[in-house]
Amino acid sequence: MLVEAFRDKFEFAVGKSRIEAAIQQQASSLSRSPNIWHRYYVALYEGKLAGAMCIVFYGDSADEGSQCCDSQLGYYGSTRLWCVHCCLDNSDMRRGECYIDRICVDAGYRGKGIGKAMLDKAESEAREHGSMLMSLWVKQTNRAVHLYERQGYNISMNCCWPCTWFAVGTARWYQMEKQL
Repeated sequence: MLVEAFRDKFEFAVGKSRIEAAIQQQASSLSRSPNIWHRYYVALYEGKLAGAMCIVFYGDSADEGSQCCDSQLGYYGSTRLWCVHCCLDNSDMRRGECYIDRICVDAGYRGKGIGKAMLDKAESEAREHGSMLMSLWVKQTNRAVHLYERQGYNISMNCCWPCTWFAVGTARWYQMEKQL
């Protein structure tokens, strides 16, 4: 689902011919270690997979190696995904922060409140964990920016990273935050 939700970025990074390898790589990373996917949630709509989200809390263990280096993705594909990982990682989290590492809604279920429900779940989990701040990165032109703003998130940083343009064809990102 992650690859499908961000298909344009994955295609730019690994090429159309390697999309299936990217899907397999993402699926295998889920089974590698519970330390990589700290808290992974899925949303169902009428019994069908509609969305997915991963949240990370301050103090969670770090990734066990790169999730993006895979020989089936090729040198450039792996390098490009590694660049995105380096730019948009959560290594500088602050005490009391909950970082939304990934959130996506299947195209067929957008506009049905799935994204809002997942954000509500993330915020509920964060409060239970004692977090006081939510944060995430989003492409500036992503329509979800409006959802995040409606949910109380504010733009805390406006970035332009040439390395992410090289990696996924997008250089402009917002970091958004919400006080809990």
